[in-house]
Amino acid sequence: MAEQSNPAVDIEIKKRRRRPWIAGAAAAVVVIAGGVTYAQLANQDRQFGTTLEVATWSTDIAAENLLAYIAENVAPEHGITIEPVQIDNLIEINRAVDAGDVAGNFFEHQPFLNDAIAANGFELTLAAPTFTWDQATYSDKYDSWDELPDGAKIALRDDPAGQAIALLDLAEAGQITLKPGKDDLKGLPQLSDVESNPKNYQFVQVPIGQLARSLADVDAVTVHISDVYASGLTEEQILDRHPAPVGSEGGLVVSDKHLDDPNVQKLIDTFSDPRIAEFLETTDNALIRDTLGPIGASDSESGADS
Repeated sequence: MAEQSNPAVDIEIKKRRRRPWIAGAAAAVVVIAGGVTYAQLANQDRQFGTTLEVATWSTDIAAENLLAYIAENVAPEHGITIEPVQIDNLIEINRAVDAGDVAGNFFEHQPFLNDAIAANGFELTLAAPTFTWDQATYSDKYDSWDELPDGAKIALRDDPAGQAIALLDLAEAGQITLKPGKDDLKGLPQLSDVESNPKNYQFVQVPIGQLARSLADVDAVTVHISDVYASGLTEEQILDRHPAPVGSEGGLVVSDKHLDDPNVQKLIDTFSDPRIAEFLETTDNALIRDTLGPIGASDSESGADS
């Protein structure tokens, strides 16, 4: 997503009740929505204690659930306490880490982080890739690619990283081909990089928060399942699932300025713990099972890697 710096965005911190689907989550959850501007707090040089706040994006309830599991079951073994918080602004969630107001965030992959760094000058590192997002194409009108007509409208995210992953999903499904050098995530393919489009699909670029609603106006939507899960899209609406493109793994992002902080190192070790992958492979939590997968797992092992 091409993010623009917006220091006027205000952030309010308040306590939030645990969602009923977070079984046994011990960490407090905090919603951050307007009131104290992270950029103004400027804690870049502070050392963190053994209690560290880690932020998730406010609509990614699958990552929030996974973070709750890590906070309760993995972090104590590494000598730290994780306090999950939520931030509902995609610029501020990275600014909060860069400013040192939270120890890390847990919601993005490297291409999205690259966009944030390029747009805002953040000094951030994806220090512990932890999971993959399940990808899917949804439709309320059709059940297979064969049914999708010539000229069908397909919605995808309008930010560069999200758009690239959706196009790679469509290429993997045999619906389009991409130009040489643009056929993997390193090439960050965009709509101009579509080499062939045999069924003359019309691509509609939609902001991430509007994708679920856009399904009523298009023939299909190709997206991270977690992007639309909270909006009520269901398994029955999935036309096809897609494996996660290499390089789209999500995980813990921390500030470069705090990489030498011993407690941040414990945080990185926590998110690198192999128990997380084991949990992703075996969990009965349907929300996590249906939207996230362990890194390196095959489709048969994890349902569909993201």
